[in-house]
Amino acid sequence: MTGSFILRFVRVILVLAVASALGLWLFSIRETPDRQPVKQIPPGVRVVEVQSETQQMFVEALGTVAPRNTVNVAVEVAGRIETMHPAFREGGRIEKDQVMIEIDGRSFILDRAAAKARVDQAEADIDYLTQDIDNLSGDVTLAEANMALALKEVERIEALTQREFASKTNLDKIRQQYLAARIQVRTTRNRLALAGPLMAQKQAALALARNDVQKRDLILEKSRISAPFSGFVLSRQVEQGEYVNPGQVLGTIYKARALDVDVRIPLEDLKWIRPLFDSGQMPEAQVRMANPVSDDPRVWQARVARIKADIDEKTRTLPLTLEILPDSEPDRGNPLMTLKPGAFVRCRIAGERFDGIHVLPRHLMHPGNQVYVVTGDRLDIRQVSVLRKFNNQVFIESGLMPGDQVVASPLPGAVDGMAVTVKPADKRKTSP
Repeated sequence: MTGSFILRFVRVILVLAVASALGLWLFSIRETPDRQPVKQIPPGVRVVEVQSETQQMFVEALGTVAPRNTVNVAVEVAGRIETMHPAFREGGRIEKDQVMIEIDGRSFILDRAAAKARVDQAEADIDYLTQDIDNLSGDVTLAEANMALALKEVERIEALTQREFASKTNLDKIRQQYLAARIQVRTTRNRLALAGPLMAQKQAALALARNDVQKRDLILEKSRISAPFSGFVLSRQVEQGEYVNPGQVLGTIYKARALDVDVRIPLEDLKWIRPLFDSGQMPEAQVRMANPVSDDPRVWQARVARIKADIDEKTRTLPLTLEILPDSEPDRGNPLMTLKPGAFVRCRIAGERFDGIHVLPRHLMHPGNQVYVVTGDRLDIRQVSVLRKFNNQVFIESGLMPGDQVVASPLPGAVDGMAVTVKPADKRKTSP
């Protein structure tokens, strides 16, 4: 047992000795490599060449489309709905002065006929009284002439009586005739005097009768409800044959091509559009669908119509109202392409223009408003003055010159003045 252990131990020693000898031999025959100097290669970068340009500032906001003119269609007379226009339904288009609803007007027609009969009666009474006045005027003239003759006869008989050519009885008889003539004159004059107030009474009755006819005409007119403008029906709340009462709302309509958008502008963005208001102008705007499909090119032109009187206390924003221009509908013939109330839209309000602005992608701006510019073969870390950061762009008003090459690729560990290599194949110019 001890002999086999010693034998295994000797074998291990021999293997280690052979391996060591082989290793020493390989080390002795190795070739020494030639040392090469290390070359410092500057990092390669892509650049964009900037140019100054004129840029208009825009303010973007989201809003909801609302009709500018909404009217609740209400009835002013009681009755049963006799006819209803087929277009008077939700989503239907109506034209100006188009009759939407007609109330059963048969009772109104009968009332008007009765009122017209009263007008005819009053006119006939006035004609009769006018003729009676003419007759009374003639009667007064005749009665006065008869009284004058009776007075002369009295004077003649009195003279004869003094001469005893006529009896006292005859004189009394003539005097009675004179008194009767005077009474006739007074009676006729009184009747003629009373004809004036009676004529005024008849004329008042005629005016009331005519006013009653006009009322019946107005009721008949109100029984036919017409559209005050061309537009669309938002809702309908009645059906044909239903009985309605005065003041009952039948539906709601809104004016076509008269839409507004209420938006809220952050106070810090007001400086871009304030100069236009200061000069008395209303900024123009464009309206697009807020979530358009990729092939939706629709754009509606608009303008700022008014500024609300107060600032929203919760969001600290200023409410504005944009007015969609009536002729800016992209496709009026297609109802699916028409802008409708309730649509969620993105508004872009045009503001002040600035000259000599350099526009860069926002990711090229480094902390501290620094831009990496390649000058020759050296890196120039330049401090710039930023006018505005808007969406994915940054507007620089000073610190860059036309033709400057701005580094557009990542450059870790950038140091001012370090050597860089521009990749000519990757040179490109920024677009506005």
